[in-house]
Amino acid sequence: MLDFRLLDLIADLIVVCEPPPKGGPGHPRSEIVRVVATLRRFLREGLPWRSLRATVEQVSGSTLRRFLAFWAENAVLAKVHALLVAMLRGNPTLILDSCSVRAKRGGDLVGPNPTDRAKMGSKYHIAINGDGVPVACRVTAANVPDTLLFERLFMAALGVMARIRNAYADKGYDAERHRELCRACKVRPFIHKRGRPHGSGLGRYRWPVERTLSWLLENKRLGLRYDRCDFIIQSLLQAGCIFLVATRLAREL
Repeated sequence: MLDFRLLDLIADLIVVCEPPPKGGPGHPRSEIVRVVATLRRFLREGLPWRSLRATVEQVSGSTLRRFLAFWAENAVLAKVHALLVAMLRGNPTLILDSCSVRAKRGGDLVGPNPTDRAKMGSKYHIAINGDGVPVACRVTAANVPDTLLFERLFMAALGVMARIRNAYADKGYDAERHRELCRACKVRPFIHKRGRPHGSGLGRYRWPVERTLSWLLENKRLGLRYDRCDFIIQSLLQAGCIFLVATRLAREL
């Protein structure tokens, strides 16, 4: 479990990254650390929104939803994620991959999954360093090709990692423009080409990214998509990555 000090660290970073809330009449604003603790429980246990009741240790479901909307509008969680990654010593290897999940209730960023009999779903795209720490993430519909997300994930990772020496990706990302982008940034591309012998082409670099994806999917709110709004599912994936980075950071302190 996350140490309370790390929850406090994440809360402090959120306060730094978010714009000042608008003042006005009404109840005092909830403490950010309570919101973070609620988000962690909600993500991990997959609780229904209505079952989240305000207590001394957590906020209500409606309050959590308002905070997620405010943070999504101002890209707060993405900024916190970047700051936490920058605190790590890190491994200069970059690995990209994705996984798909069911979205039985439909919603934004949902499409027919070509690997699951065209059932409706979403796809989680992540970029990790060689230690398995997620440095960038994105949610799309399940029918969006991986290659369309390469540049976005690569540039996001480039902005937060101290250095990237090699970039690994399977044949789903095969495109010469991606290799040219890597070389322009002085990164050696190892992107598996289509038509080669069967396999991902990642070799021993497959297991770190598969392990990280499995860690993310252990969060019940991510393992099966329940939420219909795009800002919520993107925020939940970003939060899942933040908690993984924070756990890794605790080991280095």
